[in-house]
Amino acid sequence: MSESWDAEVFRVPDIAWQTEVPPARYPIPVQYVPDLDVGDELTIGLPGRYFIDGQLLARADRELIAMNGESDELESLAVAAPYAYWLAKAYPKAALTMQWWPIAYSWTYRDAVKPEVQRPEVSTTAKRLDDTGSWLDHVRTTLDEPPIRKPSPARMAGSLSGRVVRMQHDRGLWSWWIAVSEPLDDDGDFFVHVTSPRNYWLSQVTFDPAATQKPVPLHRLFVYE
Repeated sequence: MSESWDAEVFRVPDIAWQTEVPPARYPIPVQYVPDLDVGDELTIGLPGRYFIDGQLLARADRELIAMNGESDELESLAVAAPYAYWLAKAYPKAALTMQWWPIAYSWTYRDAVKPEVQRPEVSTTAKRLDDTGSWLDHVRTTLDEPPIRKPSPARMAGSLSGRVVRMQHDRGLWSWWIAVSEPLDDDGDFFVHVTSPRNYWLSQVTFDPAATQKPVPLHRLFVYE
């Protein structure tokens, strides 16, 4: 009984999951995403021409809108830039600057998930970290849809301030943050200060010295390229 108790006391906790690489992200056409909510992030654009990441769904309703220079009306949703969205949250009386964008030209990113695998296996993680990281990995033959986003360690990303980072805060549960510092050396341990996207954008609208930040070990953070 005593030996069993001692073994439990001195058992090393399993924290290997904290450094697992997050899954790749794939663009999904909005018309195939029934659970879209106000505040969700969208990518909009015109296939064959350009794409704009980081827009937020501003309203739940949809309208038929004709784009500039077009006569046909298309079912559209209201999108806003993050700054405009959170400005309206901070000052409800201020008008929300948004635009209507055709659903047919809107996407949202979702994690790549294999039904039979709950978490990335070690072999998969190692394979992802073996990617070359070359700019050639992003070369494409067409602009039919937004690109697949692949994760890479934040330590390989160069400057981090203002970049969106991702972390596994509990086994199998991922969260999004924005880095508000470069890596800091704390007696040989490297940390990055992060804050929630909400606090990040609100801090650009209202000066709040108490805005919540937290130091996170650099090795737990990943960015998407």
